[in-house]
Amino acid sequence: MGFLISYEERLVKAKGLNKLAKPKEEKVRQYLFPDEYQNLSLLAEVQKMKCPENPVFFYPACGADVLMPLKYMEILFPRLRGATFIFNDIDNNFGLIKTILDEVGVSFRQKNNFLQFYWGGILVDLQYLRGNIFQILGQIPAFDIYFERAFRIMKGDHPAYEDRIFRKLKPQGIVISDSGFQQLPLEKVEVSQELSAYREMIIGIKKK
Repeated sequence: MGFLISYEERLVKAKGLNKLAKPKEEKVRQYLFPDEYQNLSLLAEVQKMKCPENPVFFYPACGADVLMPLKYMEILFPRLRGATFIFNDIDNNFGLIKTILDEVGVSFRQKNNFLQFYWGGILVDLQYLRGNIFQILGQIPAFDIYFERAFRIMKGDHPAYEDRIFRKLKPQGIVISDSGFQQLPLEKVEVSQELSAYREMIIGIKKK
């Protein structure tokens, strides 16, 4: 039998910052496919990498997928105390993201398209940018960590996209993707291919 995850946006009131309002793991599990949630344990085997004290994560074509990058951050960078996320999608999924955070027990404050909340002990600033990433990439600031999931088909029509991402990535920056980026001069980190539906999982560090 298949597993269905249903997203239904509802009006969510910003309740403000609350460091004690930690995400409820059972609720998080309900918003992820069982195999995806189980495979998160494979990240514990990945070598711990250095990143700035407050890294900038960029996630294009994010949809309403707010939990997976947060789980990756939590597992791969356990010493972080602050992070900035830039989420992008062609559709307006900001309300769904707020709904999901509220559902899993995370309290946030909001100003326009910005959210601030604690994920465990990590203070997260999240900006949501709506637009076609192939058209607005030049407007995105440089970032420390690039996160990508299920974007393979869309970027297939834009062969220069990965090179453009590489140029935007800061020195010592990290690419986390379920496909692509193999041709770029990244120092590959050993990671299980089970984390990618395409079996092309890559975590790579920009050394130049």
